[in-house]
Amino acid sequence: MKILTVEQMKAEERLSDEMGVTYQRLMENAGCAAASFIRKTLSTVAGRNFMIFCGSGNNGGDGFVVARKLFEEGANVIVVLCGGIPRSDEAKYMYNCLIQAEITMLDFDMDRKKVDELLDGADIIIDAVFGTGFSGEFRSPYDEVAEMMNSALSVRISLDIPSGVNAETGIAAKGSVKANFTVAFEAAKPGHLLLPGKEYCGKTEVVDIGIPHEVKAQIEQNCFMTGEDMVFSSIRKRPRFSNKGTYGKLLCITGSSNFPGAAALSAFGAMRSGAGITTVATTEKVVSIIASRIPEATFLPLPENPDGTISAEAKEKLLPYIEKYDAVLIGCGLGRGKDIAELVGFVLENASGTVVIDADGLNCISEDPSVLKKAKEIPIITPHIGEMARFCGISIPETVENRISIASDAAKKYDAIVVLKDSSTVIAEPNGDVYFNSTGNPGLSKGGSGDCLAGMIASFAAQGYIETACAVCGVYLHGLAADRAAEELSEYGMLPSDIPNYLCKILAERNL
Repeated sequence: MKILTVEQMKAEERLSDEMGVTYQRLMENAGCAAASFIRKTLSTVAGRNFMIFCGSGNNGGDGFVVARKLFEEGANVIVVLCGGIPRSDEAKYMYNCLIQAEITMLDFDMDRKKVDELLDGADIIIDAVFGTGFSGEFRSPYDEVAEMMNSALSVRISLDIPSGVNAETGIAAKGSVKANFTVAFEAAKPGHLLLPGKEYCGKTEVVDIGIPHEVKAQIEQNCFMTGEDMVFSSIRKRPRFSNKGTYGKLLCITGSSNFPGAAALSAFGAMRSGAGITTVATTEKVVSIIASRIPEATFLPLPENPDGTISAEAKEKLLPYIEKYDAVLIGCGLGRGKDIAELVGFVLENASGTVVIDADGLNCISEDPSVLKKAKEIPIITPHIGEMARFCGISIPETVENRISIASDAAKKYDAIVVLKDSSTVIAEPNGDVYFNSTGNPGLSKGGSGDCLAGMIASFAAQGYIETACAVCGVYLHGLAADRAAEELSEYGMLPSDIPNYLCKILAERNL
């Protein structure tokens, strides 16, 4: 799927205009493409009642074109002006075309009661109020416009993106339009893919609007949607002539007396993802608790602090392992404190392979994230929204609203792969590329899900996959296994420990 940010889309339109495919031509193309989608979706438009709500910007201009095209095909069309006469020259031109065609137009402010009455007879509502230019919250009367559209018993189709949804962040204003279908122009925007925006879009259809190929080649796409082909083409078949050493050695520095399950879940996720040797380095007390649950793992007992966390004295015991192992996972269930921060820095400085840092490992280096730069290989960090906020020293709402830029900036600043976990997980590379994950469900909102994911990502690292593939494949498969688990066990009943088992079924279906 082609994905462009709002700024990239504007750049494409500007370059197109400079090459002779004018803004007006693009608006006409967009409206024609949307009308074509509507006709195909409904089989016929002749005789059907459409109400098209048009804002004063270019999204409204797109709506004017749709109105004209549907009218020409025999539809009964009423256009509702929301915000008065259009502002841009292109939208004004399309508005004047409606006047010439004698298409019925009503002003929302002046004809509010009549609009409300006519909505009862509308078969299809088209939302062309704001498009991709919206941010913040609705002002009057747009909150009433959206409420009126949402309350009608009609099919709702939004042009480009539902009004009220931020096309960059997916954040939805209170009362945003809930579309059954969204016609995205030229490319999907991040807001189509990120929750909650994704849910407001309904089914999204991307349509071509005639951007010249020469222009498309100039705008380098750096946002990608993870998918089946991308992931399963990356996962290697295991050669017949191989042994446990072929698939790498993974050291998991995890667990504490308060969180022994984190060590077990991360190791279980790692082993089910194919690591050849998984060694759990944790306190003797945790080893005694979890060893019977994961007999395939090996264990490295470490000295313990009075609070049940791993002591910094463990460094001497860890050094030979982190120097020879292919990947190290550190952080799951470790607890917090000076010793943990010291251990994370020690691992980053001395590990010969990829280091994956999760949970408490990140929390403990939040005061000095620059320690990430000591890593010999590109590290992978896997924060959830709260951990990312602490890591960056900002608020949780700010992190949610700017998750793409925050993840991307951190990836560049610290030369790391950032897996920012949320209902819409994004993966950022140091080179600026961003991946949107397409799997997963609310059943993952349980303690331990992140531990399992961290183990899966680290397992791929131990097997020699490049860091981006570790993150993309780990996150996608984790979510896909969770989707399978939810189908059989429900989102309420599924557990993080179920995920590795459903992962096995998915891999078996692919003969992997």
